[in-house]
Amino acid sequence: MTRRLDIQGLRAAAVLAIVVYHAGLTVPGGFTGVDVFFVISGFVIAGTLIAELESTGRLSVMDFYGRRVKRLLPAPAVMIAVVALVGILAAPATVEHMAAMTGISASLSASNFYLAFLPTGYFDPSATQNPLLHTWMLSVIVQLYLIAPVLLVGGWRLGRSRLGRGKSRESAFAVIAFFSLASFLLSVALNHGRLMSDLSRDQRLAFYSSPTRAWEFGAGAMLVLAAPLLARFPTWSARAFGVAGAAIVGVSFFSIQQAGFSARGALLPVAGTCLLIGAGIGSQVGVSRLLGLRPLVWLGNISFSLYLWHWPMIVFARALYPYHPTQTATAAVALSLLPAWLSYRYVENPIRFSSRLNARSPVAGRAVAALAAVCILVPAGAGFAQLEAQGAVNATSSMKGWLQSNRLHASELHGCHNLTPLGERTGSACIWKVARPRGVVVLWGDSNAGHFTEPVTRAGNRAGYDVNVVTASSCTAVGLRVTSTEVGEEKGCPRFGSETLAYLIRSKPSLVVLAARTDAYLQGSDFSLGKVGGGPLTNDTQAKARLWQRALTSVLRRLNKAGIPVLVVHPVPVLPNAPDGCAVGRILAGECASTVSRKSVDSWLALSRRVENASIASAPATWALDFENEICGKSSCSTVRDGVIQYRDFRHLTVAKALTLTDSFYRSIVAHAIPRPPG
Repeated sequence: MTRRLDIQGLRAAAVLAIVVYHAGLTVPGGFTGVDVFFVISGFVIAGTLIAELESTGRLSVMDFYGRRVKRLLPAPAVMIAVVALVGILAAPATVEHMAAMTGISASLSASNFYLAFLPTGYFDPSATQNPLLHTWMLSVIVQLYLIAPVLLVGGWRLGRSRLGRGKSRESAFAVIAFFSLASFLLSVALNHGRLMSDLSRDQRLAFYSSPTRAWEFGAGAMLVLAAPLLARFPTWSARAFGVAGAAIVGVSFFSIQQAGFSARGALLPVAGTCLLIGAGIGSQVGVSRLLGLRPLVWLGNISFSLYLWHWPMIVFARALYPYHPTQTATAAVALSLLPAWLSYRYVENPIRFSSRLNARSPVAGRAVAALAAVCILVPAGAGFAQLEAQGAVNATSSMKGWLQSNRLHASELHGCHNLTPLGERTGSACIWKVARPRGVVVLWGDSNAGHFTEPVTRAGNRAGYDVNVVTASSCTAVGLRVTSTEVGEEKGCPRFGSETLAYLIRSKPSLVVLAARTDAYLQGSDFSLGKVGGGPLTNDTQAKARLWQRALTSVLRRLNKAGIPVLVVHPVPVLPNAPDGCAVGRILAGECASTVSRKSVDSWLALSRRVENASIASAPATWALDFENEICGKSSCSTVRDGVIQYRDFRHLTVAKALTLTDSFYRSIVAHAIPRPPG
């Protein structure tokens, strides 16, 4: 297949979008550059295969696989091995095991399926600290390359048969179209949870798996098969296709949001890419000529290596120097150009164009097989070495203390952290009981209620009360609709709030302890709020504050009217740098503490306190608890205080710190709970 400069330029645009997105800059849909790559891959590989079929009438599948080994395995093998060894000290400690296992599975071109079956998605914070997260795309491409020649040759030979009447291209097109449609429908079905019982796992499979990404690859392949028709289009249509394609891809990069992204969302970048590639089939004019400019072609040439190296560089840089994440990531991207160029110059090209490896001989075939074995065994061995090193590092006193700070709270360990309303929960795992209880204290809210589980249960039990914990992540107790850019809208959230409230009013507990990350919902640009049953969602801070105050006031008044006292716990300070993203080396050196001025904390929390205090003032049997003084000094707040690691991430307290608040909760429960022994 003739090398097209415009496709190299398109590779450059795709990798730039991905890199800028990963750096945290303002390209919200930059991750769709992956979809552009899939279409390009399908077009280039199908073009290579079709050219061989047309010129020789046959296809050497083993030669094809040999070329793919030389092109796709050596550079990732070097990157994975280096990242595994450097990651022993530079990777975030929370993901070191995940990173090692991702590297091992990536060496087998299977990291996409390993990641799909983890309980985290591509956009989740825990996943985005994995320095080898990006290898999922390489695994998808390798898996699709294994099947591509089988489908194309099968379709081509079908066309040569009596049934196909000599129409090889048309038959191959029909075969690819059939499997592409099946792939697209499978992805849609998984995104809607229509095949399995676990919706989140289905959606991860839809994002990561090769069967659900094959339709994008197929779109590029169908372009090749339709090339004779497209080549006859007039020049003006090529110009129009190029402009339309560039506009569509640009809109994808700058408008598509990560939340709820699916096959339907990928239609836009895939269609735009097809138009751009199609525009250059007949003649290189307009946008196609612009994409063929020398700087873009150069960047397109190293795009594979740049994709490999930019992401681990970003992750390591942020873990080692987290103070200015966007600037740090931008610097890391710039620095990644060096290993990318070195990989392209000294690994990719020498192996890819080696005369010895390209020779058609048994010796060359055995050499390629040996190369494949080395490219699997070396990075896999580095991954196992990383696991062994992690075991040794975890035995140190510094790491033991840090690991303790990352213990999950009892609300998560006991399964209390879910969207089931209180009245519908069964079992007693989330009820901390005492003999002859004086009544029941209920801890209710989101994960920022959950991190008070240990002190509230201990304090409540000490005061003679059973304690029931009902929490749900990023889900308010005030009955509002909530959406976030990370996970979209959780449809069960309003019901979690309204049904739990109705049950509390019926059951009349002795006290309700209510807590939420109110500041994040009101001031976080990633959260939008809305009324249940109608009206648009809003991201405006003041509008969200009004909605929240009305909703919270209603909840507090209804509880108080039913004779139920309430404690509202104000949000704890937010720390700028999450301890859970700290590099192993920084933990061993005791350099993981993060500090922010108390003035900035007070400024950030002012709105949420004002809104919550206004609601509390309108409900006569409601009181506030604020733990800022227990967390912060006079002038600053830190992740570590008096030798205690206070934060497990930038918004949540550690178990150890939460337990220091037990006495404060005990005094409040004793002062405000109404004894109601069970009848």
